[in-house]
Amino acid sequence: MSDPSRQAVPALSKLGAVAIVIGLALDLVEHTLVPHLHDAVAAGFSVGEHAAHLVVLIGMVLVLAGIVADGAHTARRLDRHERSPRNAVR
Repeated sequence: MSDPSRQAVPALSKLGAVAIVIGLALDLVEHTLVPHLHDAVAAGFSVGEHAAHLVVLIGMVLVLAGIVADGAHTARRLDRHERSPRNAVR
């Protein structure tokens, strides 16, 4: 049963969720399967681990950007509808 008042997830947020899943998979592979004996280390992590974390961070930003953009779009759409005046006789 679908609820007509329920809105779809914004496309940008879906893209962000996919990026998060990919980043988490890369992060899991980097932390468990890839040996880092002689890799360049920055702040305690290898470059590959930093890259995986960056992909997750970008995914989070995309999810939030999609939510904010959808909220702004919805607010503009609601402002266009005519509303009854506050002092109208009911």
